[in-house]
Amino acid sequence: MLELADAVEGSVIRVGAEAVVKEAYWRGVKLVMKHRLPKRYRSPHIDSRIRRSRTIHEARTIKTLSEKGVPVPLVIFLDLKNYAIYMQRIMGQELRLIHNPLNYTARLGRAVGLMHKHDISHGDLTLSNILVDGSGGLWLVDFGLSMFNADLEEKAVDIHLLERSAANSFPNIVGDFMESFMEGYKEVVGEEFVHQVVDKIGEIRSRGRYVER
Repeated sequence: MLELADAVEGSVIRVGAEAVVKEAYWRGVKLVMKHRLPKRYRSPHIDSRIRRSRTIHEARTIKTLSEKGVPVPLVIFLDLKNYAIYMQRIMGQELRLIHNPLNYTARLGRAVGLMHKHDISHGDLTLSNILVDGSGGLWLVDFGLSMFNADLEEKAVDIHLLERSAANSFPNIVGDFMESFMEGYKEVVGEEFVHQVVDKIGEIRSRGRYVER
């Protein structure tokens, strides 16, 4: 990752609870900038420490996943002074807006399986955080809630959230969506682990711990 230089901010792409994502340009190259916003209810010192830590963590997660072959944007600049990450810009649509999502589900399963195989959980694996580019490429984005050394439950939560998101966007085909996803997932993590994660998802549902997002 390089030191920030000569980057220009553009239009807002997305505003979240923790950060704003904007277009950015560096020497003619299109990027995105994710800037963590201050929280007024925190003391300035604590707020600075938290934003710095979370910015470093997210950049590290993305860089690690990229090195492992998971389809994520490349981190280009890390601007710790302004709590910002500059990344490769993916020109595409969120998977929730795609008319033929079943064309991507097995591939998504393999991508998530590879992430989980390296013990990283996404933390907010919804269809809004999965992009399809103009060439049909699939990308995972927004790792603000990700975790290293993820355990079985954290991986199961990823899949549980994905299923809830798919049910919201594609209620008529959610069964086919998840069946295809799990087939791709199994190719990477193996049948035994699939049984474990499915059992854990059932446990999560039964105790009603996670609500729909």
